[in-house]
Amino acid sequence: MSTCEICGTQILDHGENIYVEGNLIRVCKSCSKRGKPSKSQPEIQRKPAMRPKKTERLDRITFDDSSILVNNFFEVIRNSRMANGLSHEQLGLLIKERASLLRKIESGSLKPDEVLSKKLERFFRINLYTEVDSSDNE
Repeated sequence: MSTCEICGTQILDHGENIYVEGNLIRVCKSCSKRGKPSKSQPEIQRKPAMRPKKTERLDRITFDDSSILVNNFFEVIRNSRMANGLSHEQLGLLIKERASLLRKIESGSLKPDEVLSKKLERFFRINLYTEVDSSDNE
């Protein structure tokens, strides 16, 4: 004789095997409705997860030290936005960025990171980076 794993009563007959949250347990007749019958859910053999092959993206943005952000980037961005007749919220929706971030960038209190500046360059077709001559440093 065994006991029900849910209510703890003695199982007089053979009992039933059911699945509860993926675990196979032996229960009495009255508790058998709380799970799925073991006949309907066979044992699951878990295979190791197959991860997709890593493919190198060709459209990834790359930067090097030969270009720097222009000094008046905030004016360039503001003028481009206003020329297109967009509010901060509208621009944020179009390039998937927050309007508060765009306001801070346009006020000059925050410099855009490389990814955001490339988004703005592509959207407005402007240049926010300028090339640096390495021969000046020598």
